[in-house]
Amino acid sequence: MESLIRDLLSQLGASLEPSPPHTPCPGISLLGVLSQSPATRSGPKLTIGTHVWHAHDGWAPLDHLEIERWLVDAPNGTHWLLSERPLRLEQRPQRTGVDYEIWGPEKFAQWLGNAVLNGDLNANIPQTTPPSVVEIEEVERTPPTQKITGPSALRPQIELESVLERLTLTHAKPRPVLLSARIWVVTGTLRGPDDSADRYWWELLEDPFTGEIDHIGQIETLDFIPNLERIEPKFWVEESDIAPKLASLCEERRHYTVTESTGETQVQGSVLQWWKLDPSSAEMTPRLALLPAWQLQIPERGTALVHGLTGQLIPMP
Repeated sequence: MESLIRDLLSQLGASLEPSPPHTPCPGISLLGVLSQSPATRSGPKLTIGTHVWHAHDGWAPLDHLEIERWLVDAPNGTHWLLSERPLRLEQRPQRTGVDYEIWGPEKFAQWLGNAVLNGDLNANIPQTTPPSVVEIEEVERTPPTQKITGPSALRPQIELESVLERLTLTHAKPRPVLLSARIWVVTGTLRGPDDSADRYWWELLEDPFTGEIDHIGQIETLDFIPNLERIEPKFWVEESDIAPKLASLCEERRHYTVTESTGETQVQGSVLQWWKLDPSSAEMTPRLALLPAWQLQIPERGTALVHGLTGQLIPMP
């Protein structure tokens, strides 16, 4: 997204000088300082010397607490902050010597749309070519060449407002937090019929707050770790207790077409055959996963968590 913002500003006639030395702020990066303002008939009146900032993508809104933290080390002068996250600013923090403007994704999109309609920004539609016919054949699935070893923060799979309505907890005040979990990368050999074998790999998410372990599926990861409080589980399951569950999680059924000749005719049918994991070939490697959640202060009921992947309401550990 940062490179896209730079390109858009460049197309609008703006120039950014390299970022000067500054104290980094988690989740917010300095793109540079304007040496030439964008030439648009609508939008901000940005002056030369304005610092342009980018608030990274994430699942927690950009609130006044983050702005207060950013203001502590922001250089004196004018600032323009573009946020990929929605804004939740109950108040506007101030600091002497710093003048700033914050745009959320809606306002930034509206400005770009107006620039296209006014002719300040050209929108080109690429020429499409008819898709070519590609013959798909089954290949051996091998572990990814770029191995991820560090922690990953996962993106929420729920809409908090609708979950709070369902739980009749719209009066509770949510606070975003992170839950510590583990991603297990499993590699092993699948054994099929007639002694056939295939090397495969899987990613399994172990969630100690729900007690579940399952395929991570299509859950997306964020490109940075939000600077939020982390909540640890009461205990972690031993690897020796996870290993027996691999058999059911890492098996699969494969479909085959069978043709039989009966006299002068041929009959086709389909067969499903199980491929099972060879336990002796299985290797497991864990890494930290940070799950999205919201901590709730519920009157007369204490503190609980709304799980950001499942929407479950779970008691605080």
